[in-house]
Amino acid sequence: MISAVITGSTKGIGLGLAQELLKRGCAVAISSRSRNSVDTTVEVLGKEFGADKVIGRTCDVTDPAQVQALWDAAAGAFGKVDIWINNAGISLSKILLRDLPPELIAPVVNTNMVGLMYGCQVAACGMLKQGSGSIFNLEGHGSNDMLVPGLSIYGATKRGVRYFTEALAEELKTTPVKIGGMGPGIVITDLVLEDLRRMSPDDREQSKILINILADTVDTVAPFLVDEMLKEPENGASIQWITSEKANARFEDPVYLERDLLSSHGI
Repeated sequence: MISAVITGSTKGIGLGLAQELLKRGCAVAISSRSRNSVDTTVEVLGKEFGADKVIGRTCDVTDPAQVQALWDAAAGAFGKVDIWINNAGISLSKILLRDLPPELIAPVVNTNMVGLMYGCQVAACGMLKQGSGSIFNLEGHGSNDMLVPGLSIYGATKRGVRYFTEALAEELKTTPVKIGGMGPGIVITDLVLEDLRRMSPDDREQSKILINILADTVDTVAPFLVDEMLKEPENGASIQWITSEKANARFEDPVYLERDLLSSHGI
């Protein structure tokens, strides 16, 4: 039985990945900084897929001891960890750097970059000892060098994630451990919806146009990502839901130009 650990997996794309892995018979370790969220998610998933298939631990990825404890719990429960997914992340609303309160910068950088590095370090060391395993790092806006004013901090961390993943793939290329990146594209999650609600009316209307064309739901994206992960891609692989070709095609497709993903959320 394949076992997986997913950081930040009580909601959004992380929860979607957990559900899809469980549907395919895998065992999953759920994690979040919130004990209530972890307990509730484990209870719900355990009832649907079997209590023996799901465990949960609180984990602040910026604390290496908690990341190590998450690995130890999963390895202890399942005997091994085949897949480790670094999904936990923090975003910011569109705010120009000159207007951004300084205290908001460190949490984004520490979670998206430092926490991901701790996850990779713990997973790589554990997988080297057990003799196998795959690590996947979630990419996002900025990974492909796209520039959007107001997203400089978040984008810089995600560009850093791609570089770090490529660098670690080089380090691991002669080992039985593999690492790769995963790009889910724009996914309709609470984070995206909250960002839209905080925008000015003009910015919101502009963003809605792009989101309705380019975004997708968790239920659409997660199955694709999980299927590609389970194909055991080569070290250094990049799994991308939205390619440049697919994105360009959507801007010429009436189905995407006319669809509405947001009105059901009151936006």
